[in-house]
Amino acid sequence: MTNDARFLALKVLIENEGSRFPLDRTLEEFATDLEQLSKRDRALANAIIYGTLRWREHLDWLITPFSSRKLDRIEPEILYTLRLALYQVVFMERIPVSAAVNTAVNAAKKIANRGAAGFVNAVLRKATTRYTEVAMPDKKADPALFVSKSRSIPLWLSRRWIDRFGLEACLGLLDAINTIPPITLRANTLKTDRDALARAMEDHVETIEPTVHAREGISITRPKTPLHLTEAFTDGLFQVQDEAAQLVTTLLDPKPGERVLDACAGLGGKTGHVGQLMENQGEIVAWDLDPKKLEILATEMERLGITNVSTRKMDALNLAPETLDAPFDRVLVDAPCTGLGVLRRNPDARWHRTKKDIKRLAAQQKTILNNLADLVKPGGILVYAVCSCEPEENERVIDAFLDKRKDFTVVPQSHPLTSEKGIFKTYPGTLGMDGFFAVAMKKSNS
Repeated sequence: MTNDARFLALKVLIENEGSRFPLDRTLEEFATDLEQLSKRDRALANAIIYGTLRWREHLDWLITPFSSRKLDRIEPEILYTLRLALYQVVFMERIPVSAAVNTAVNAAKKIANRGAAGFVNAVLRKATTRYTEVAMPDKKADPALFVSKSRSIPLWLSRRWIDRFGLEACLGLLDAINTIPPITLRANTLKTDRDALARAMEDHVETIEPTVHAREGISITRPKTPLHLTEAFTDGLFQVQDEAAQLVTTLLDPKPGERVLDACAGLGGKTGHVGQLMENQGEIVAWDLDPKKLEILATEMERLGITNVSTRKMDALNLAPETLDAPFDRVLVDAPCTGLGVLRRNPDARWHRTKKDIKRLAAQQKTILNNLADLVKPGGILVYAVCSCEPEENERVIDAFLDKRKDFTVVPQSHPLTSEKGIFKTYPGTLGMDGFFAVAMKKSNS
């Protein structure tokens, strides 16, 4: 255990880089250490962790002119020491340069050796005082490189989004992605409502606003108490869930007494919403490939007071039909995806994804959707959703599915965020929510 917020942040970043696991899982491993920090230091550690990951490419561009070694030849733990220190100086107010540099040098001594500490000191003495002299790439001569270095995304993604959206729209999208998102809660209507939840949380947060499109959501900022330590959380009054994710479940529109499959349930965010929309009546079967996630999901349902959920370890890519206990009235397919729509909340994902991942995951999504379509009863509803806005994972998956499965048709929607073709799609930006894609399809009765 360490009570040094900066050094703990560095340990999290190093572990996250080495494990290649999502940041959320890495933070779980360090949860005890983080919770033993003071409120102020815990906020500092989290700000450094998320900020350093969010601005990694930009920080590397600023470090490069002042390093005697190419960045790809620097040990990852030392490179993150440099990034972490420079992030504090460039992006955080009231952090003295001397404090950022000295703590980084001391950290280098702990994790490496005096030679590494001397290198860190030499680079940071120059970089922290002269970073403003470093020009960004020329916007007109190489717009993709400019976007990559100024907005901190991989070059392949910069090129891709400029081709899709145009330069200025791409910059606007990335400016939204690089802001710190609000925390959005969904009231558990089995126990409370949105107004009562807001009252229960008002002493624990700085601001509360009702979500615009989701009926049960509130967005909060700057929690004064860790959410999981509030009485409202312990009593099961809410789940943390982005507004876009809340809207996805409303497309499923489950009814009390029905039989519903949540086929890629994860930690149970949408499972809990399905349970409350069904008023805890009927049956929900939650599948996931990861048994640890299913354990967490079961605990979460207990906290929420939802008693009609059963869990099962299942791989939706490889199903044995005779073991599935089908059919279901409604099937939700929140498919594995690149997660490029939720980079606001998962800044590490941009560094872990590649162009090949989009093609690879799109192939899996098509297989999963076709597998699960067989489990929908005649007249039932199948919802496909991903937290990505890439066409290969969105419309092209649905087009391929509908071309193959003539027994399904898209269900028209009246929601203002849904297109005339019944497609729900959001981007981070003016809506203030994550990027999601979803479509509801009905199986014919014959």
